[in-house]
Amino acid sequence: VYTCAGDRSNIHEWLRGERNFDLWVTYYADDGNRHRDLADFYNKRHGKKFPNLFEVFRRFLHIFEQYEAIFVADDDLIIDGPSISKLFEIRKQHDLWILQPAYDPRGIVSHPITQVDERYFMRYTNFVEVTCPLFRTDKLRQFFEVYDPEIVGWGVDWWFLEELGPDLANKVAVVDSVPCINPDPRSKGRELEVE
Repeated sequence: VYTCAGDRSNIHEWLRGERNFDLWVTYYADDGNRHRDLADFYNKRHGKKFPNLFEVFRRFLHIFEQYEAIFVADDDLIIDGPSISKLFEIRKQHDLWILQPAYDPRGIVSHPITQVDERYFMRYTNFVEVTCPLFRTDKLRQFFEVYDPEIVGWGVDWWFLEELGPDLANKVAVVDSVPCINPDPRSKGRELEVE
């Protein structure tokens, strides 16, 4: 799991319960070495999630390539360790290139296709949102071969899907059986929004 975390994150919740993943935290704020004790891998760097991931992925490719998949999550995402672990298992069982947990409607749902639909275990789609995609590692590497870190957020999701090619049938999914809450940043004042 990779996240770019500030001072008001929910990452401690991700570590509750049993888990099958390691955590890389890039701390972007200025309060010492906050979150270091939670992380298996840690660095400090100002900036946003995808540019920071791109930098550590390039510099530490030998570490990232040890993993089959990488969950790239906003630090305020509300989800627990067993749920994240289940996402990794589902990705492997269904040989997905990329997936995301479905969004609980108590939080932000920017695209209707990403809202949880309790009738389904998961739905094959041609879209996942940038908030919390889980990539098969080789597909993330493929995207980073063309990625420009000047592009920091909106539109990155369309870009990485475009890079994966025209035939995404049965390779991209929204997982309804593992919902999460994407909180409204106005409710707590995200640091990146006020920098």
